[in-house]
Amino acid sequence: MTRILLAAVLVTAALPAVAQDLADGAYTCMIGSMNLGEIAISGKTYAGPAFDGKYEGWYPFQTAGGTVTWGGPLGGISLAGTVVSSVLTDAGAGQTGFDVTIQNASGNFQTVSCYPSS
Repeated sequence: MTRILLAAVLVTAALPAVAQDLADGAYTCMIGSMNLGEIAISGKTYAGPAFDGKYEGWYPFQTAGGTVTWGGPLGGISLAGTVVSSVLTDAGAGQTGFDVTIQNASGNFQTVSCYPSS
């Protein structure tokens, strides 16, 4: 039992720390090499995704325990399938991004990765 606990502590310590919130700004969202546009974050609200910065509306979101709960639609991401989960990710360089996992109409799962735009 001690070995299992020690192994769990070592694995957890090796994982990069992810902030428990999203910084204000634009996040580029991709499935593989396909750009799905940018999601804008301001405080505890979001808009998008959009390609031209013309967002259709602002909606609330919450972060807790490394997950994101969206309080409204996610544009084309929501249209592509049912949102199954959304988690915060380490986007590198001390920045936090997020992944949105969807289940499309054919039952397959896809992950949309969003990271701070440069």
